[in-house]
Amino acid sequence: MTWIIRYSFLDEDLTSSLSEGLWRRASSSGAFTPTDKRAFGIAVDIYEAGLLFAYLAFVPFCEAGVVDSLSLQILASLQTVIMYVMPLAWQRLLESTFKLDIEACREYCLADDRLLDAVKFLDLGDGAGWELLQAMLNPDFRKRPVAEAVLNHRFVTGAGQ
Repeated sequence: MTWIIRYSFLDEDLTSSLSEGLWRRASSSGAFTPTDKRAFGIAVDIYEAGLLFAYLAFVPFCEAGVVDSLSLQILASLQTVIMYVMPLAWQRLLESTFKLDIEACREYCLADDRLLDAVKFLDLGDGAGWELLQAMLNPDFRKRPVAEAVLNHRFVTGAGQ
């Protein structure tokens, strides 16, 4: 299946179709034209997918409770449902603790025996998983890959493994 993105509505008033908060963040990131704002919105989706990828890369490889305890260390006082806490915890871990330095995150995880299988998984293909994670979480929205590039990345396709 091929998806086609149509930009015919880009000249319309963008504030009516998407949230004001998104456009404020877009402007503060240097996206001022309608095309740049649309690219920013797509890049935000890639960023969020990167956070989900990070979370999903660890959960299957960790014994029960390990990811939960990491989240609780970060969000000790937060009481909410697990589907909200876990991705938010990883977001805070990656953004606040590691400042989106994925190599530092890898080193941290290497020091915890409970996370070694997840590290090995992301190390496949000479670190292809970490490479993809770093690209998806790039602080500069203009440097993040588009969805097609993510799907064609060597970690996803298994090329070179």
